[in-house]
Amino acid sequence: MNTNFSQGKSLIKSAISDIKIVINSLQNDYFSLVAFRSQFAVEKLNKAILSFMGLKVEKTHVPTDILKDVLKSESSLAIDLETKEILKKILKHSKFFENEGVQTRYGTIKNNKLIIAEEIYQSFENIKDFLINLEKIVILYLKLLKKSLNMTKEEFKDLDRLESLLGELKQWT
Repeated sequence: MNTNFSQGKSLIKSAISDIKIVINSLQNDYFSLVAFRSQFAVEKLNKAILSFMGLKVEKTHVPTDILKDVLKSESSLAIDLETKEILKKILKHSKFFENEGVQTRYGTIKNNKLIIAEEIYQSFENIKDFLINLEKIVILYLKLLKKSLNMTKEEFKDLDRLESLLGELKQWT
């Protein structure tokens, strides 16, 4: 479990770095990077949840599939009702990012023509839903860490940084 805790903390630190890049990219009107890095941050936060739950996290771009399985199964993981509700909400908001697939990185093909990410996400309106969903996930994530996992700021000082970044994100939504 200690390894899982360390892995979860590392994933959160990496997600925090991604959220910093999101905010910096917003300030510089680099909207495609906002889309990609917010998607990346959510993926890492979801993998951190799995790590904190003691689950082995394989390389995946859809950690919500694992979370869904955990919620459906009658496994040995004891998850209280409040935690289940938080996880269900995280799943709901995470699906937005997963549905974008690799489009945030590579773009998409329409009518046999490649449309790159910079053409897809070229305005604030194009990425507003990314920010709204990211903000909701960070709020839920902080609630999960503090209440359900009983993690304190003393145990994990990066909670302060995540809360601070949440405040910065709220200025954009």
